[in-house]
Amino acid sequence: MFEKEQPQNMQTFSNEIVKMVNTNTRRIRILEQRLSGFERRIGSLEDRIIDEIDNLRRGLEQINLDIKAVSESLSGIRVEMLNINKDLNRTAKKTEVKELESLLDIYNPIKSKFITRDELERFMEEKSEKS
Repeated sequence: MFEKEQPQNMQTFSNEIVKMVNTNTRRIRILEQRLSGFERRIGSLEDRIIDEIDNLRRGLEQINLDIKAVSESLSGIRVEMLNINKDLNRTAKKTEVKELESLLDIYNPIKSKFITRDELERFMEEKSEKS
């Protein structure tokens, strides 16, 4: 009797081992699938990060180009301002213009009362006749 139970126990034992192996195999397969999913996600994240880094690099290069263009424009503006300052230094000041206006007013024949030669001679003749 004892000998007959052993094969049954062996059979039960082997069935249990097969179940455990199948369970472990299934769990390993599930873990492998999860690991594969993680690897895909990590790969996708790596690709996105690489794309973002490339975009940032291109953006920084464009910013550098823009900064260079602005710097060149500022240099041009500085040169133009220096030229304008030189031109302004060569122009007459307000006081100088006022002086010129007053001198022109003094020597303006329309506003001034100058005597012509003929008028002077007539005046002299009149003076001499009266005297």
